[in-house]
Amino acid sequence: MKKTSLKREAVVIDEHGKAVEWYVESEFIPNLIGSVFKAKVEKVMPNMQAAFVSIGGEKNGFLHRDELVAYQRDARNGNEERSINQYVKAGSEMTVQVTKESDGTKGPRLTEIISLPGHAIVYLPEGHGVSLSKKIREEEKRQSLADYLTSLLQGDEGVIVRTQGEKATRADIEEEIRFLRALWKKTQTDQAQVPSQLFQGSSLIEQLIKRHCNEELHEWFVDEYDDFLMLKQLLPASLKERVRLTAGSEDVFLSVSGQLQKAMRRHLWLKNGGYLIFDETEALTVVDVNSGRYTKKATKSQMAFEVNQQAAVEICRQLRLRNYSGMILIDFIEMESEKAQRDILKQVEEELLQDHIKTSVKGFTKLGMLELTRRKASLPMAEMVQQTCPTCEGSGRILTNHGFAFQLENELAQLRGVECMLVQARPELVHLFHENEASVLKRLESWLNASVLLVSTNQLPVEKPYEILFQGTEQAAKNRLKTLTNND
Repeated sequence: MKKTSLKREAVVIDEHGKAVEWYVESEFIPNLIGSVFKAKVEKVMPNMQAAFVSIGGEKNGFLHRDELVAYQRDARNGNEERSINQYVKAGSEMTVQVTKESDGTKGPRLTEIISLPGHAIVYLPEGHGVSLSKKIREEEKRQSLADYLTSLLQGDEGVIVRTQGEKATRADIEEEIRFLRALWKKTQTDQAQVPSQLFQGSSLIEQLIKRHCNEELHEWFVDEYDDFLMLKQLLPASLKERVRLTAGSEDVFLSVSGQLQKAMRRHLWLKNGGYLIFDETEALTVVDVNSGRYTKKATKSQMAFEVNQQAAVEICRQLRLRNYSGMILIDFIEMESEKAQRDILKQVEEELLQDHIKTSVKGFTKLGMLELTRRKASLPMAEMVQQTCPTCEGSGRILTNHGFAFQLENELAQLRGVECMLVQARPELVHLFHENEASVLKRLESWLNASVLLVSTNQLPVEKPYEILFQGTEQAAKNRLKTLTNND
């Protein structure tokens, strides 16, 4: 049975008691893909045909010449040789959309060709014409849709008809175009600040619905009433009755919390005594399979095949759960027969059929390692909530400040029902809860229906930058705070 559990800004897909996908989103760990920004060009690099553009984050975004609206227009007219510095200058302002999250030392990838996704279509304010999904195969239907949509477009507008658009009524498509056009015009008001965000990409729940609304998900567990109502509104009628609102005291993640903790570890044991080692580098991810504590009486070839067989299943699950992407090498225990190697290869291919992200199995290399490439959809989970340890400088990892903030949120959520919590934290962590007028702390207190007294201190170590000192009545918490202040 396949289940989906949603807990505030986290989602876990559960298949037969095994967590197979895990997503996190919060004000500390935002999802930028699809978001539109009014941005400022910081530097133009003609030798790279690219520009570095500030959208307000720690790293400037990367914008290639081919992602410029004006260049696309010139290219259609046969002029493909113009340099990027003929289109943009340092200091100029422009509207851009994030197409890829920042990765390691690289900033987010940007485009000036804006696209706003709907259910039946994708609206492109400057997309020029109509494109249709290749999965819409009937030629008469394709031509009819193209002609009809062309008649609805204004100026330089464009649309892409999604696979779902084949079954949509013309009235539904027309209404969707009107809605997305109005949404885009709404973002075009002048902003006081540059850079600033004009449009937020799809939320985690919206992405989940788009990805799984056609699948046979047996149950959806939700612990927030607003999310429950959103799912009831957006899911197809056939799935609405499968949405279940859990009680406040029922932790929908409890059954898989141990699996999620293991997904953060480099070392992972298999049931038969073997174990896996996951190593991530900027270029690729390597998974090493070891026999470990395998004690069953068997020949060397039988041992290798049995450990590799179990490893194949677990590795494919971990690729989804940890959200690895790019080149992946799996160093299975050496197998003596080609048949055993083919069987393991076949098993990997079958397991990967469950993955909604496209993974290409390249086969075994001359050195006996299985090579895969998995399309990048978002950052690996470890990158979202961990950073390089400042002490060992790379041989280990600790949580980022945003990761610690998200972890603190989770721990405070477990205390829901308490009137007040007193928390001591390092200044950089406290700042995250107060970094704008509509502070995260205020929204957290509203959600918890409790007061959170957050005290700044430099006395805590960076590897554990917060401590929940007290939970109870607000008056008792204030007395404890007074004692703490007097001692300091």
